[in-house]
Amino acid sequence: MARAANVHPTTASSILNAASGNSRFSPETRRLVEEAAQRLGYVRNLAARNLRARKSYTVGLVAGNLQNPFFAQLSLELEKCLHPLGYELLLTCHGADNADDELRLAQTLSERGVDGLLIWSEMRGGRAPKFSAGAGCPRVFLGYGPPREPAVTIDLGKGLALAVGRLVAEGFRQIAFFSPSYARTAGLPRPRPELLQDACLRHRIPQPILLYYDGESWDFQAAVEGAMRLLPDVKCETAVIGFNDVCALAWFLAAQGKNRSAPVVGFDGTPLVQAMSSRLPFVDLRPALVAEKAAALLIQLMRGESPRSRRVSVAPLYVGDEGQYPVQHCAG
Repeated sequence: MARAANVHPTTASSILNAASGNSRFSPETRRLVEEAAQRLGYVRNLAARNLRARKSYTVGLVAGNLQNPFFAQLSLELEKCLHPLGYELLLTCHGADNADDELRLAQTLSERGVDGLLIWSEMRGGRAPKFSAGAGCPRVFLGYGPPREPAVTIDLGKGLALAVGRLVAEGFRQIAFFSPSYARTAGLPRPRPELLQDACLRHRIPQPILLYYDGESWDFQAAVEGAMRLLPDVKCETAVIGFNDVCALAWFLAAQGKNRSAPVVGFDGTPLVQAMSSRLPFVDLRPALVAEKAAALLIQLMRGESPRSRRVSVAPLYVGDEGQYPVQHCAG
């Protein structure tokens, strides 16, 4: 390669491998090397480079099901944070929403030699996933962090409290929560219905009406069918908070189909609600900030540094217009 470009082998190696300091080469030298590489069909052998450096320059992500728009967005934000630092993101996602799947995927990524792990984790059935202490590569948990593990958590209780506070300020006294049935026992770290009940209690309003449907949180069709079935039993003056944006949008569309302008609050802040012409207010879980904090913490651990804090909590934001929904009074 160096002979073909008429340069020193060190020069060719530095340019082709994007080594630090290769900016000292002139554009003409760089062009000669790149043209020679293209002419000779050169492809870098990353496996050989990784063996020599004892690094894979990859980070593994165990995400929730990517049919949930939140996890698709979180994965994209993590890739944006890691790529400029020279790391590729290897993505796996739960085929089933259970702790065993989570453990298996983390182990699979670790066995493939990733330099670090990012693991989305939730309490399921009141049980936290258990990982062997100190095993494998550095890891950071997202969502819910098991005790003593590095983690970037999301304060869902605060997010629900923000939504309740805004709805109460707009005059709503009855709030319903629309979610998949498994949300009764899954959460970060407590189930969302419990967190919502706490928020209603603090605002001295009646306990929320809990509306459940059978299906996954990302299954829009199941959510719409559940909303259509439950809608007739909910009074018009009841504000509804969705388990996530999928649930909120399903309820909103079902209500529109019945000519009811139901007040609905989304929960995630994905493009699913942000791009709507009739924009719903929503609780933004701030996936970009979660990704930024998680990537920074993991990079520190991979470098052998001692982070100032091994556990970071991200506070959600409420996004919506004041007084968007008038309190309605109608039968049914």
